[in-house]
Amino acid sequence: MLKMLVVDDDKFERDGVKFLVDKYDLKLEIAEADSGESALEYIARHDVDILFTDIRMKGMDGLELAEEIRERDASVKVIFMSAYGEFEYAQRAIDLKAIRYILKPVQVSEFIKVVSQVIQLCKEERQAKEKQIRLEESYRKEQHYHKQRLLTDYIMGRADSSAEGEEIVRPLPIAGFNGYRYIRMLLLDSRTRLFDRLDLDFDRQIVESVQRACDVVHLNEFQSLLLLEAWAEEPLQKLVETGRNLMEWLRTRFDCEVTVVISGLVEDARQLYKEYNALETVLENKFFFDEGTVLLANHTSFAIDDIAKMMDDLLLKLTAHIRRHRFEAVEPGFDQLFNLLQNSDHFSVVYVKYVCTEIVKVLFETAAKKNANKFREDLESIYKTERLSDLRQVMHELFADYGPAACDVSDRVSKAVEEAVRIIECEYAADLSLELLAERVYLTPNYLSHFVYKAEGDQH
Repeated sequence: MLKMLVVDDDKFERDGVKFLVDKYDLKLEIAEADSGESALEYIARHDVDILFTDIRMKGMDGLELAEEIRERDASVKVIFMSAYGEFEYAQRAIDLKAIRYILKPVQVSEFIKVVSQVIQLCKEERQAKEKQIRLEESYRKEQHYHKQRLLTDYIMGRADSSAEGEEIVRPLPIAGFNGYRYIRMLLLDSRTRLFDRLDLDFDRQIVESVQRACDVVHLNEFQSLLLLEAWAEEPLQKLVETGRNLMEWLRTRFDCEVTVVISGLVEDARQLYKEYNALETVLENKFFFDEGTVLLANHTSFAIDDIAKMMDDLLLKLTAHIRRHRFEAVEPGFDQLFNLLQNSDHFSVVYVKYVCTEIVKVLFETAAKKNANKFREDLESIYKTERLSDLRQVMHELFADYGPAACDVSDRVSKAVEEAVRIIECEYAADLSLELLAERVYLTPNYLSHFVYKAEGDQH
């Protein structure tokens, strides 16, 4: 409903206007002010479509009020009301582009005619404005669609080709990037369907969040890609901070966690495809990281041969600790292995889970009491994990289940003594000290000595 502000220092006149509006059902919401000053205060806090004001008032008169309002909002329609014989006021009203001028005493028919015409004019302007907004929104959506399609074509490697089959070199097709030589891509990955509920306003908000020129490509409901203005000399720490700030904004705005992967520098549109593949490759290893992590696509680590050897050595030590029931060394060894995995991108999720199942098999084989059903449940719990941190937690719980509390201590010691005897028999020619032998069977020298003598006494 349209709103009309009635301004007159005479309450009787204001009541008369309200009476006529109500009696003839003119479909207006009425507000009142008893002076030009109070009218300005009201308009500063509320939207007004029509100003219906007397000209002669104490303090700020109607003409001054209208002039002030015109400067603030030219869309407000002004209807002046004044007595006969005040031509100079009427002339100034025309100069101020007043819509209508009503003379006192007010004639009902004239009042209805003038106010109805102004109402119709307001409605027409409102409809025209709404139509213009719809057209502009439609144009923005169309432009957004074409930009999304163009960027997606480059990212997915579907660049245009010339008649001879050679790629056409194009500048970066990114709005607002004129004058910038580089961009970086930020791939946002969510475990929830975050990006299927966003609209065009999201683009504007995210630009405000990262505080730099930016374009957004929504790849699917789980992923969105940002193309950011960048500089070759920009420190990596600043990029990481940008990614973290973006994650915090999404966490606050949508109550969800995302993983952010940052690309290398992109100078030519043809690089988008290569860099996007690099982002996807890094993202394949998100299992190794908690949500809310910033990753770099140009991350470097150990050579794969070195990592494989380190993995083998750690696994051998770990299984040896388990077979010797040396659980005080099992968990630190396992954490060392996982720290290696978390700093590498050479191992698949399937391989990591396979390694863990092999460790659990050794736990089961060396357990004093075997429970096949629990063993199957343990394996299933490993394969159900979705993140490295969850898998680490599961494994630590299994170490507790199979650990010292579940072991037969006497059986452990007996096996350690048997192993010590085997070593002596096989390596009798070597220089074996008590300390070296104890270290190899994971017992203290005094402990090993005590039980060796005890075993010999039992045999005699």
